[in-house]
Amino acid sequence: MKINFVSITFWFNIFENHQEILTSLNESLANEYSNFNVLNGNSSNLFTPVVTAVNEEKKTSMAFSKINFQYNIEGIQMKDFAFFKEKALNIFEFFEKNQIEILHTAIFVNGETICDNAFDKISKHTINESLVSDDLIDMTLKLGKKQEDLFYKIVSILNKKQLKLPQKIDEKGRLIPVPLISWYNAETEAELFEISYEINDKYSFDYTKNYHTTEFYLNKMLYLLENELEKDVTNIIEKGTF
Repeated sequence: MKINFVSITFWFNIFENHQEILTSLNESLANEYSNFNVLNGNSSNLFTPVVTAVNEEKKTSMAFSKINFQYNIEGIQMKDFAFFKEKALNIFEFFEKNQIEILHTAIFVNGETICDNAFDKISKHTINESLVSDDLIDMTLKLGKKQEDLFYKIVSILNKKQLKLPQKIDEKGRLIPVPLISWYNAETEAELFEISYEINDKYSFDYTKNYHTTEFYLNKMLYLLENELEKDVTNIIEKGTF
């Protein structure tokens, strides 16, 4: 399974002292980001980032709003998951040191896997056969379940095709964008599944009084993600079980 990107989002109560915490943030992520972009912190939109940073070399980015902090890595493989795990725990430690309590946390992975006859394979095990016909060509399957009465696991799988389309130039010498090119002469290079996989502790936050993410639960979520993602996806596609 090819991983496109992995992200972790920490949610906390409304926080507005970004300027005061920048020095500490810089120390925590000094080896990764040499510069932080400080945006307008007066926005009434709590989701609007106040501090951002991008490291194109390592393909990582971060965004710090008034109610969450998101850290992203592109192109990481599961064999390199230790790097992401280390970063997640370091960021969590940063918030603990600055007395910002994490209410709940979500870890998200987007990936893809090549599979011949992707649509037929997933439809065989996951939808009523009476729905399947030659006219049905696409499907998106989304499943969510409790995990150990602590976490939510949410998995989305959709079938896609990688198409090779000829480049076309109009009469003024401009490249015609793909949406304006007919698929009539397109070649299918590969069929694949696009996969979104999330594990979060929102269940505990919703149903446990005074719950907040601790290092123990964060480690548990990271462990489940690392060890069960591919197994869960394979079971859904191959067996129709989750």
